[in-house]
Amino acid sequence: MKLLIVESPNKTRKIREFLGRDYRVAASFGHVRDLPMSGDLAVTFVNGQVLPKYLPLDRSRDAIADLKRQAEDAEEVLLATDPDREGEAIAWHLSQLLGERPYRRVVFHAITKAEVVKAVANPRMLDQHLVDAQQARRVLDRVVGWLVSPTLRRLGSEAKSAGRVQSVALRLVAEREREIGKFNAVDYFILTATVEKPGTLPPFVARLVTWKGEPLGQRLTDQAIAQKTVDWCRKQRWLVQSCDRRDQQRHPPPPFSTATVQQAASVRLGLNPDQTMKLLQSLFEGGHITYHRTDSVALSPEAITAARTLIGQRFKPAYLPPQPVIHATKSANAQEAHEAIRPTHAESGVDALGDTPEGKLYQLIWNRFIASQMASGRDQLTTIDIACAPGAWLVEGKPPQAMGVFQAKGKVVLFDGWRKLTGSDETDEVVKKARGKAKKDDDDEFAGELPMLTPGDAVDLKELEALNRTTKPPPRYTQASLIKKLEKEGIGRPSTYAAIMRTILERGYVGEKQRKLFATELGMAVIDFLVHHYGGNFIDLGFTARLEEDLDRIARGEASWQQVVTDAAQSVLALAQRAGLRGNPLIESRPA
Repeated sequence: MKLLIVESPNKTRKIREFLGRDYRVAASFGHVRDLPMSGDLAVTFVNGQVLPKYLPLDRSRDAIADLKRQAEDAEEVLLATDPDREGEAIAWHLSQLLGERPYRRVVFHAITKAEVVKAVANPRMLDQHLVDAQQARRVLDRVVGWLVSPTLRRLGSEAKSAGRVQSVALRLVAEREREIGKFNAVDYFILTATVEKPGTLPPFVARLVTWKGEPLGQRLTDQAIAQKTVDWCRKQRWLVQSCDRRDQQRHPPPPFSTATVQQAASVRLGLNPDQTMKLLQSLFEGGHITYHRTDSVALSPEAITAARTLIGQRFKPAYLPPQPVIHATKSANAQEAHEAIRPTHAESGVDALGDTPEGKLYQLIWNRFIASQMASGRDQLTTIDIACAPGAWLVEGKPPQAMGVFQAKGKVVLFDGWRKLTGSDETDEVVKKARGKAKKDDDDEFAGELPMLTPGDAVDLKELEALNRTTKPPPRYTQASLIKKLEKEGIGRPSTYAAIMRTILERGYVGEKQRKLFATELGMAVIDFLVHHYGGNFIDLGFTARLEEDLDRIARGEASWQQVVTDAAQSVLALAQRAGLRGNPLIESRPA
């Protein structure tokens, strides 16, 4: 009989049913070995070698003992931990603890019979490059915390610790807090005109965009000048300067990655990243979705075929594009060629799990997956520039220089395409809200349908007014928009975002009010100390992003994890000693 070891006990019964009596399926209950939580650094640097001291976790001792007993009787042991670097490292730790024998690695990205049976029939060797990349991340996080935290505690007992990625996230929140604190609101005025071309569509609104031939780069802040401009414009001729009409394709959004599903779940369902990841874990273990820790938006050929088949069955032919839609993962370092997050069975639609938190999140994933393979939408955009100018329209056969140009923008949906399913222009809605991005102005929006006019047409001015507005400070981050920023800067990885958010909140460095993040007084003091002493190092976005790239290079076998860790550790050590750290723990610590 063969032994298949997975991480979660929630998977064992389902997988056992898939594999039958020839397999025993047991769980490691997650991580089984780690650097000790207390005591010494547990990492020694000797002659260019990094020697971490791993110990079995106390909570895992019973599970390890049970797995050892089962492994002794098994003709083969297959390690089927999660399909990422973390899972690869857990498989490696298991191989180190269960005794010397050949171990084979099994990887499946969905808990379905077809996926599991196929994976078990095609085991591979452990990928030491992936293991080393995870070791490098773990050791670097330990070294940074170990070296920096003692210097940070000079601020007081409340300043508990610093971290390689969490401190960068804190810095982003703190810097935004300072931007808001320094912001001075300014009143300004928007000139809007309601005009009408008799015999065409109803009146429409245009906004002043150009004055005396120059774009309004500076806001109109003087009320008296604004009113004087209004009074002058009311007395002039209003003539169409140009009318442009064009079609715009609205391509479908890609399926979800870990970062984007966290953002969408926050905007649509009000879930924080921690809640989202727990629900995703449950959906994965239940066999409903593919593996949920991924930064890829790629889909397998089988998944694309399933989606296209369903679209062909449920929608009119126009909604199925002639060719599959291929979404490219933007990051060159997307890990291990994972698929995007998608349903394991396309035919299991939005009612698969009912009106539960899991069901709502599944519906979000299902909608996005199917929409990603639907036809592009098509909008008709119309832009009308209206000149406000004195005198006759033609001067020696040419239009005169207009004093002011008012612009109207209109949009009409010609074909909804993938929006037939989502009900909205999801790419804009989710991304803008997740970033916390406010509109430029209340009036800077597309209107509906606009008439097609001819240059030189006269229009009637119905109303002209100066609307008072006030500039707004940059918005505070939400958890979703902070994740978006970290992802954009290449900091952290899918499995780390929820933990980063949880850590900076639990340590009191960041607070949350009405889902907006703000740096606390303690958080501001911590980041000021770190920037002063460690600026240019792990606290900087560029440095941290380059380190993430190094971890990816290790995973691909292009860099030595020993060298990457040694170089980074020595760099942080030099700064820590300048900040008051005594001695050199990288040398003084000794392996047990």
